[in-house]
Amino acid sequence: MPAKTYTLPEKDGHVVSFSQHGNPKGAAIISFHGGPGSKSETYHAENFDLKKYRVILFDQRGCGKSLPSGKLENNTTDNLLGDAERIREQLGIEKWFAAGSSWGSSLSLLYAIKHPKRTRGILISAVFLADRDSMAWAMEDEKGVARLMPDVWAKRMDFFKRFNIKLKTQNSDILKALHGATLEKQKEIAAEIQDWEGNLFSTLSPVSYKNPENITDENIASVRIYMHYEINHEFIPDNFILKNVSAIESMPAVIVHGRYDVLCPLQKAHELAGKLKNAELIVATSSGHKLTAEGETIRKMAFDRFLERHAT
Repeated sequence: MPAKTYTLPEKDGHVVSFSQHGNPKGAAIISFHGGPGSKSETYHAENFDLKKYRVILFDQRGCGKSLPSGKLENNTTDNLLGDAERIREQLGIEKWFAAGSSWGSSLSLLYAIKHPKRTRGILISAVFLADRDSMAWAMEDEKGVARLMPDVWAKRMDFFKRFNIKLKTQNSDILKALHGATLEKQKEIAAEIQDWEGNLFSTLSPVSYKNPENITDENIASVRIYMHYEINHEFIPDNFILKNVSAIESMPAVIVHGRYDVLCPLQKAHELAGKLKNAELIVATSSGHKLTAEGETIRKMAFDRFLERHAT
């Protein structure tokens, strides 16, 4: 079935775009995209057998086709979870599965914790628990992932120096630097932000840097939203997911995580799986945060097997 695109009625100044893919009579799956600040892509639906399942994608507030692009007001994690519920209600779905990768895994877990009676199960990969420890490792601590990427870290520190950005206040400093800057400077800042995280996705790919000239308005909006969520610690208390996982401890779940994920190390996924009584953790041995072709095959097979067990 060809994808169909819809919008939710405007709320809080936001119009949220979503789409349906696959079998309209199949078990429903809500897929949360990564970021914060990214957007849904067709291949997110293709993680599932579209001949069997009904997959719903949506662009989170300010992202992708949702409007206004890059809007920060009334853009919080709880707003995103509320939008997912509005989509479920508009489509008349009683219960569905929650799925996502990276930030999408955070939202899947948060949605399930908030709405356990509406969630049939959880399918996640590249787990990010949106906790302070994970963010410090990836973004702040010179003894964190910076030790594995000293050349990229050095370039990042040079960028911080040029724009008077302090390590401990980087998120607010970056937003201040973006505010009122010329378009040329905004592109430069956005490129530098994406250079750091982008080079942590896979240790198998060569280091590469973006040309600011190729940065789009959408990229700048994405960075604004990303920094907005980072300043506010993803709008959840520290360790919220692990502290509240008891609400979903018996819910079926499948977790796929790369052995060599340096952005979000395997430790957190392992800890999460240990707190879920009905979860299977599958380690993709060749993958980092971005799954390799082998990792994508492993995820596809794991998701298919999980849904065969729990979607009937």
